[in-house]
Amino acid sequence: MPDRNLAARRLMAVTEEELQRIVLDIHDGPVQNLFAALSQLTILRSQISGTQSSTEECVAVINRTINLLTTSLGDIRDLLGTFRSPEFAKSGLSEIVEDIVIQHESISSGTVTLEMKDPLPESASLQVKIALCRILQESLSNVRRHSGVENATVKLWAEKGCLFLEISDQGRGFEPPLLNGPKATEKHEHIGLRGMRERAALVGGEFSVESHPGAGTQIRVEVPTYE
Repeated sequence: MPDRNLAARRLMAVTEEELQRIVLDIHDGPVQNLFAALSQLTILRSQISGTQSSTEECVAVINRTINLLTTSLGDIRDLLGTFRSPEFAKSGLSEIVEDIVIQHESISSGTVTLEMKDPLPESASLQVKIALCRILQESLSNVRRHSGVENATVKLWAEKGCLFLEISDQGRGFEPPLLNGPKATEKHEHIGLRGMRERAALVGGEFSVESHPGAGTQIRVEVPTYE
């Protein structure tokens, strides 16, 4: 059984790092893209006013600007989606998971194959629902940002007093760091994986990731149904 006090302390540290990462993501992503889009529009204005460029050149600038703005909008919606809190207390786990999947598809060009095996327990605690759904949000965000593919599969089922959540893709994959034991990663670049690990540990669960370069990624969480 994971040490929940340790998990709580580590999760607090991870949360602070996550906030810093969000600030940097906004600065290095949407803000830079918006500045670039502004620059493109400035160039276009000069070209049009000076009538020095062909229609094709103006269209190319417009297309680059549209792409920059579209990317920025997707990044901003993705970041805001992280803070969108489903009605955890009032909704069942299956309803919350479906909502997160729909939200992900609405802010990305990808699709998610969702497989939920009945019966799913209605008695899952609030803490368990929050942990599973935050892990799902982070995993789908990673698929969009890092996998190189647009599709993912999410599976949710109950078995022998435990809930299982699995998120997988067939993308570029990576070499996962150690997540358990004395040599477990505490590196900043692994903050997403660390956060998912601590959220699972906080509710007495287990978290694992399987991935290899070129062979996709699978996130798996197992938590007890009752808290």
